[in-house]
Amino acid sequence: MKTSFDVIVIGAGIMGASIAAALVESGLDVALMEKGIAGAQGATRDTGGIVRGLELDATLRPLTRRGSLYGNPGIVHGLYESALNRSGVAYIASAEVCGQYLEAVDSDGCESIELHASVDALDNGRFSPFCVGECLLIERNGGTVDARVAVSNLCRYVSEKATYLDHLAVDRCVELDGYVQVHAGKLCLEATWVVDACGASGPMPRPHNAVHARTIPFTRFGCDQAPSMPIITHHLNTYLLPLGRNLVQVGGQRRQRAEHADQLNMAPLDNEQDVMDRVSRLGYDRHHSLPVVTQVGWDAYTEDGRPVIGRSSAKSHLFLATGFCGIGFKMAPNVAELLALELGGLMSGVSMDEAYRSVMEAFRPSRFAEVALS
Repeated sequence: MKTSFDVIVIGAGIMGASIAAALVESGLDVALMEKGIAGAQGATRDTGGIVRGLELDATLRPLTRRGSLYGNPGIVHGLYESALNRSGVAYIASAEVCGQYLEAVDSDGCESIELHASVDALDNGRFSPFCVGECLLIERNGGTVDARVAVSNLCRYVSEKATYLDHLAVDRCVELDGYVQVHAGKLCLEATWVVDACGASGPMPRPHNAVHARTIPFTRFGCDQAPSMPIITHHLNTYLLPLGRNLVQVGGQRRQRAEHADQLNMAPLDNEQDVMDRVSRLGYDRHHSLPVVTQVGWDAYTEDGRPVIGRSSAKSHLFLATGFCGIGFKMAPNVAELLALELGGLMSGVSMDEAYRSVMEAFRPSRFAEVALS
């Protein structure tokens, strides 16, 4: 069995699978490792897969924008675009928030964005009586992708072109002189570089107090008519994701936090009541809406709301790609493209240019206390 690689990616969620596929396509010798089933852990398991390009945090926009950053879409961008159900995405928000969203729109994307002074244009005005004074943005090129299907396709690509090892948990990583040993059960693999894409519970040390675990509660309810597209409702601080004609998923806000995923309280708490109270303010009252199930997943988050991407310390051969705060799905294609460029450059001795460094600086682990590596 092959045991030595250019790069080992740990974690086959949407982020790890995307990074591995991009690295394989760039010509590197890659192994992707997953402790269970691909896409069955963390945020990937429970994400609604809402794909939208508009982002309030300007620092995140290079990661969330649609399309290749460097003009070479590749396998990951191509898979996402082909799998996208372009239903559109609606944003209900104040005029001020809509204005902030529009700052993210460049000249190439403006034709796909609609701004309305009221919500009358959404679903024949059904939400208008409940959203007086709110504005409406519609991102016509947005929509949804089934995250688990996307991960399965990415892992299939990796397994055909490189090495994919599932049901194999990594016990520890040991950094030596210029390479890393990855210990998993009876196996000891080696790689020049290792990428930890394990969300809130990985086998590698992280910057102190940087990445935490957080519950992701959501409720699915039946109704007379689901919305025609996903809706981001700023005034209610949640989202509505249509899952069928009469079924909607809504994000809950009663969240728990812990240092590691296995310390989280995964009880539903009062999220069902909280969600139903929120959607009743959009007209989904108790007479026409029935809660079906409330579930609790988890994700990795950071206090500043920005992911941790890059070398764990200045000279380390360990990379981190975690802390995506539950929206890693819409960042994965561009993060994969950026890391493929950086790791490819490191393997070939090519330095990244200033434009690349300026994009990545805000996400470096060094913004937190550096990891103490043994």
